[in-house]
Amino acid sequence: MFRHVALLALIALPALAEDLAEVDKLAPSFRLPPYNGKVVGDGFVGLDKYVGPDASDKKTKAVLVSFMASFCAPCKKELPVLQALHEKHKDAGLRILAVSIDTEVEGQKKIDELIAENKITFPVLKDRFNIVARRWLGTKSPLPSLFVVRPDGTIASVHRGYSQDGAALLSKEVEAALKLAK
Repeated sequence: MFRHVALLALIALPALAEDLAEVDKLAPSFRLPPYNGKVVGDGFVGLDKYVGPDASDKKTKAVLVSFMASFCAPCKKELPVLQALHEKHKDAGLRILAVSIDTEVEGQKKIDELIAENKITFPVLKDRFNIVARRWLGTKSPLPSLFVVRPDGTIASVHRGYSQDGAALLSKEVEAALKLAK
């Protein structure tokens, strides 16, 4: 059994190194269980619902994927900004997916509290084993890390870490991705 797990890990490592999310590359696909929202079908939310040739949400013009954690102070600051962007641009085709990398039960409980406290209505997803995070971020990316994904599934922009002017910059990028900029 151990050999099979070790073999699978070795096979996955080269693919992970090559497939890290970068501008103009195809975004690594994922399906994760949500913390919040109405669960339908198999109970998972996937990027493929919003982007790519088989996307079921045909109104999507851009997907903002944010990697975050309960222990990350900048991530907590960013949640209300993401919610405001969601409310302002959801009808124009913006979709937001937050991916929590919390592995411990206590951290997961804090995520539930943050969702309630900030009245988050976009999907917050559980990447409990950090499999998705490693494909998008590698092993040493700062949090929060944000990605804007185009409808064709390619990445339009990447922001790693938090900056004071991040909200304004993110708003401009989202508007450009949605082609609302004036």
